[in-house]
Amino acid sequence: MVIHSNIVPEEQVRKVQRKTLQYISDALIKSFGPKGSSTAYVKNVDPNGVNITVEYTKDGHTIIKNILFTNPIERSVQDLLTDLTRRVVHEVGDGTTSAIILSKIIFDALCDNTEINEMNPMDLINVFNDATKMICAEIDKLGEECTLDDIYNIALISTNNNEDIAATIKNIYEKFGMSVMIDVGISNEVENLVKEYDGMTLNTGFTDICFVNNKANNTAFIKNPKVYCFNDPIDTPEMLGFLDIILEKNILSAFRQGSVKEPVPTVIFAKQLSPDSSSYYETIVKLMNSYPGQVPLLMVTSIRQEYLYEDIAKMCGAPFIKKYINPEIQQLDIDKGLAPTPETVIDFCGGAELIEADQYKTKIIRPAKMFDEEGNYSTDYNMMVNYLETQVTKAIQEDAGIEEISRAKKRLNSFKGNMVDFLIGGVTLADKNNLKASVEDAVLNCRSAAANGVGFGANYMAYKALYNIKGNISKETSIVLDIIASAYNDLIWTLYKPVVGDKVDRTDFMHEMLKKGCPLNIRTGEYDRKVRSSIKSDVVILDTISKILTLMYTCNQYLTQTPMHNQYVDLQNEE
Repeated sequence: MVIHSNIVPEEQVRKVQRKTLQYISDALIKSFGPKGSSTAYVKNVDPNGVNITVEYTKDGHTIIKNILFTNPIERSVQDLLTDLTRRVVHEVGDGTTSAIILSKIIFDALCDNTEINEMNPMDLINVFNDATKMICAEIDKLGEECTLDDIYNIALISTNNNEDIAATIKNIYEKFGMSVMIDVGISNEVENLVKEYDGMTLNTGFTDICFVNNKANNTAFIKNPKVYCFNDPIDTPEMLGFLDIILEKNILSAFRQGSVKEPVPTVIFAKQLSPDSSSYYETIVKLMNSYPGQVPLLMVTSIRQEYLYEDIAKMCGAPFIKKYINPEIQQLDIDKGLAPTPETVIDFCGGAELIEADQYKTKIIRPAKMFDEEGNYSTDYNMMVNYLETQVTKAIQEDAGIEEISRAKKRLNSFKGNMVDFLIGGVTLADKNNLKASVEDAVLNCRSAAANGVGFGANYMAYKALYNIKGNISKETSIVLDIIASAYNDLIWTLYKPVVGDKVDRTDFMHEMLKKGCPLNIRTGEYDRKVRSSIKSDVVILDTISKILTLMYTCNQYLTQTPMHNQYVDLQNEE
């Protein structure tokens, strides 16, 4: 009897995983480094299938998300790698192609190592995580404070030696300081444009895609909104009731049949929104889908930057809507006007000239309390800047540690942050989009370097850190560290071999790079310390790889949707 099943056994799963990683890695190597070239991909096809829009890119994330597979295991591998590159893009901009190539090399090594194969899967996960934490901790020690020259060199590498773009980005940082937030967009003109704003930025985006009212940029923007800030999770009957009242009075009542009211532009910030949500939330989502772009509402939840959230609420003039445990204390605050009631919560708000959000961040432009009536920075703003500057000085003088000093600097920089729109010009839309992608990488990497510190690019920091690790290390951890070190050796040689040629001995080249203390600059042919990148680049890549590769490696079988979808094993069992 022949049994057909949807079970794909481990041996076959592993073969498909490795083959898919090889396939994707080969596709991305073609765009790797300064000597790589663009990949063309179909972005749109008209309904008749006649006219197509083709774009060109060297960006690893864009390439991998446009690679398609027929069968499920291949698609699952591609999905995991897309998640990997998405996080790298979001955190540090550059390094997506490196991350994919590195994943392939490490995964092959894990599969081929006899001692690794004998380990318990959970033990391997723990060992791999411990090894990557060691490397990341060592990388963080090597970070330096970012300078304007670093900004220029980071931008120059990310934009493939575009000196005009690199100079523009450096000039923006020179004018506004290391706290500046740069957003990249498309200009309607041939020339690039730079637009300046005053404001603050929160690294959390909109709650749901329904809030998007600018389809072209996939953003939500609300002009002159009432701003409500919930200090605690919205997860109690009282807090949910406050949310319901705000939604009903400002938004829903204006859309009820026969109403002549205009909806009130509203932005609601909250650290967390209960899964139970409010009785009106589902109604709001349906309303916004029914009237796309017409409902002036934005909700931003799951906020993690608490210190910056407090500063934003203060500058918007929005008193926090708090959760109380003690009813007596709550009543005292109500009497003082510090706590809302169902009748007064509608007025517990602040304001801003404009609030704009995308999937990842929210910009608060000219919050109400940032400027006085004459257009100068307000007393509240200046007092807060002085306080935060004092906190940075105090942390440095007291040698509070790298993390504490970094946290104080981040808060100061975020509070003082100016915002700039860098609009990319060009002759054709494809030309603009191609350049825009590399500029976005440059901007994100510069932003990370300014906030976290700078190191060297070309994946050098992780390679250097691996040689610095000392101390008592278990045999299993040592094996994983050796695998990762060998993978970085292969990755760096893949980058440099097309440049230095076959006449250069690989081992000598790698030793020379470590001896010089920096990677070779392909543009200049010198060890000039100008190959710069955010210190977090290799950290983010390694941290993400450790989660994805161990997930793939410890998968010991795969279940397809149905037996009919199992294209991997013809006969599961036979009697």
